[in-house]
Amino acid sequence: MNPEANGQLQREWGWWIAIYLFLGGIGGGAYTIGAVNWLIGEGAEASTTIGLWIGFPALVIGSVCLLADLGSPTRAILAGMTPGTSWMARGFWIISVFMILAFLHFVLHLFTGMGDTAGGRSLLSVIAVAGIIFAVGTMAYTGILLSTSKGIPFWRSGVVPVLFVVSALVTGHFTIMLGMVLGFAWPEMAEPLRVMALEAAILVGLEVLAIAFFLQGAFGGSDSREAAERVLRKRSFVVGYFLLGLAVPLVLMVMAYRSEASAGIYLAMISLGAALGLAGGLILRQSVLVCGALPTLNMGGFEFRRIARPKEPKAGIGLMPPT
Repeated sequence: MNPEANGQLQREWGWWIAIYLFLGGIGGGAYTIGAVNWLIGEGAEASTTIGLWIGFPALVIGSVCLLADLGSPTRAILAGMTPGTSWMARGFWIISVFMILAFLHFVLHLFTGMGDTAGGRSLLSVIAVAGIIFAVGTMAYTGILLSTSKGIPFWRSGVVPVLFVVSALVTGHFTIMLGMVLGFAWPEMAEPLRVMALEAAILVGLEVLAIAFFLQGAFGGSDSREAAERVLRKRSFVVGYFLLGLAVPLVLMVMAYRSEASAGIYLAMISLGAALGLAGGLILRQSVLVCGALPTLNMGGFEFRRIARPKEPKAGIGLMPPT
């Protein structure tokens, strides 16, 4: 039987939310890497500059996608009114504070000379540390929101927040590498790109472990196993994410770290690996969302499938996880 015919799949979160999660991850990941490099000091100016340029705009565009799904800014405000009981409300405030910190760091670092004085650098350090904390919160919160959703067994895993954080760092890292390829001259970027290629390979390796643990856990439950089997039957997931989004970038980053190739070939390897890694991050989020299946209830030997609520009209404040 076609699983979508009987309303078995959740239908409330689709592409708009996948794009929002993707851009939020890029923003949080790029800012974190840029801010950490800034705190480390010399030798990482380019990645810091690009990370700050990417962080805040990516969050703004992602928020626009979220509002497009909500249908009204008022619903977004209402979503943040109960932080004591709702992860959605907590996420609203985490992202809001992070956007403010990312914007402050972006403006003060790039358009003022605060970093040239001891007092100014101390203030920027405080903003950077706070920004990193809220950036990690932004990357993790959507995974926490999914993992606490009782209505979708596939999402109900403690590995989901870890997977989302690691994937966000990977996509943020790849975005910075693309920015370095496009915005800076080759000779001065040769060594920083080589170091970042090694870092990217390590991060992709961690993402491979995270997705493996997530799927292994999903196969351990009767309801979540169904969704895990479905996601592994998706050609876009197996080919687009596993092969092109993880395996190929991993190989290309290792090759770039060890390579002595000419500038053109080297930059082509970096650009292709980063672009495929970014595409894989988007496919991951979309696949995890759309393959979430509503649970099957077993009563007296009979199985009952929960039916997804209609996509339209949206009730209440709008963007609510399936329950």
